[in-house]
Amino acid sequence: MKSSVTLQEPVVSDGARALVSLTTTELAAALRERRVSAVEVLDAFLSRARAHNPALNAVVTWDEARARERARQADAALAKGELWGPLHGVPFTVKDTFSTQGLRTTSGHPLLAEYVPTEDATVVARLKAAGGILFGKTNLPPFAADFQTHGPLLGRTNNPHALERTPGGSSGGASASVAAGFTPFDVGSDIGGSVRLPAHFCGIVSIKPTENRVSNAGHIPDMPNGPRHVRHMACSGPLARSVADLRLILSIIEGADLRNPEVPPVAPLGAAKPRALKGLRLAWADTLGPFRADRETRELFQRFTAAARAEGVVVEETVPASQDFADLLDVWGLMEGGLVGVPLPPDAREAFRGQFLSLPNDLLAKSIVKGTHLDLTGMGETLSRRDGHIATLERFLSGWDAWMVPVSMTAAIAHAPFGHPVDVDGVPGSYLEVLGGFTSLFNATGSPVVVIPLGRTASGLPVGAQLVGRRWADGALLDVAEALLPLGGGVRWPAAFTP
Repeated sequence: MKSSVTLQEPVVSDGARALVSLTTTELAAALRERRVSAVEVLDAFLSRARAHNPALNAVVTWDEARARERARQADAALAKGELWGPLHGVPFTVKDTFSTQGLRTTSGHPLLAEYVPTEDATVVARLKAAGGILFGKTNLPPFAADFQTHGPLLGRTNNPHALERTPGGSSGGASASVAAGFTPFDVGSDIGGSVRLPAHFCGIVSIKPTENRVSNAGHIPDMPNGPRHVRHMACSGPLARSVADLRLILSIIEGADLRNPEVPPVAPLGAAKPRALKGLRLAWADTLGPFRADRETRELFQRFTAAARAEGVVVEETVPASQDFADLLDVWGLMEGGLVGVPLPPDAREAFRGQFLSLPNDLLAKSIVKGTHLDLTGMGETLSRRDGHIATLERFLSGWDAWMVPVSMTAAIAHAPFGHPVDVDGVPGSYLEVLGGFTSLFNATGSPVVVIPLGRTASGLPVGAQLVGRRWADGALLDVAEALLPLGGGVRWPAAFTP
């Protein structure tokens, strides 16, 4: 697919091209073994990101001076035999929802345009403690509240596969940066699909971990120095170019945190346990209740499952018999409205509600609006309904290694205003339903979900799939994703951004 912008290729060495082609895991090994220096690696990624970021607007805040000093320190430490951790010297970016000590953190909203935290979010602190070198923050819609990435403060992010299309949201800057090779990995956040839709639109991999596996302390929203309202459904997880990278980053950021007591001391992910395709059990569906993927997505599902079956995978098209997906969606919307909308000041609450009232026929919007009227009793009733849905899905998943379903009804859409109808096989579809219907279901159940690429549309746009697993079985799900990934062609570079 032709881009609407002609990219100017910077003059770079073959060595720099090779470095930005490496995965996080490969970079970490090369740095530990001193086959390359942290300064060289940082230079390679910064040079690429600085040269190409104007076309994408993916990185919105830079921390270059501190990153360069930290890279020099990393090389000096290794020269003395000191290893800071599994990411020693590896550069990275994070979504601008995560507080970063001494570095602007806006969550994409003008209210926080000048906010500079005095403390890192737990996710950021753990990545730094593992030896990672933060050099930038990535774009998002205001307060991470859209399935596209654009806003009045930080502007619009473009998809590296087709600049006239969105990379998704809300972790759109993260996904575009990873897909275009600006950064080895990024960490995003997800309450309705925000690390999964962007991975799907940009052709990379991501994981929404089991709810409460990773601390959200220091994430905005909630607002800085205020009470924590968002205690359910919201998850933080990595976006990367390999499943091994997802495992590495998740193993670093997971685990109990006194700043976020909902996070339990669960067993660590541990090392990968390679899975053979033969005998693996894969359930799949391209339609869940009111949500049906478009023709090209359904064709890719058929092609992928046929390839899996040919390799000895036990494949069956099926859904949980007693799962009411419309009711599960209603639970998600009520919780979204209650957790995010209700705590807002009156004027902001009305603006939040009004945004969704503008979509009167959208199932997600209707439930969110209802959620903004919830009291404590109503929230308790909603959480009880949620419990039933979790139990139903867990019973179903106990018979499968993973359940494969679409990420959205379509591949990446053209940039459009919030709420604009989205074409699905020639028929206008409702904005939130098309983009977030499939993903929000699994925030409601708290399930771990890995997104892997399935292939590309006729016009060259990536299409991914959600692999849903049992709660707390994140490691086993990553093993399944690693085994299945090659069947869809793996992660491929956007044509205009191939190193």
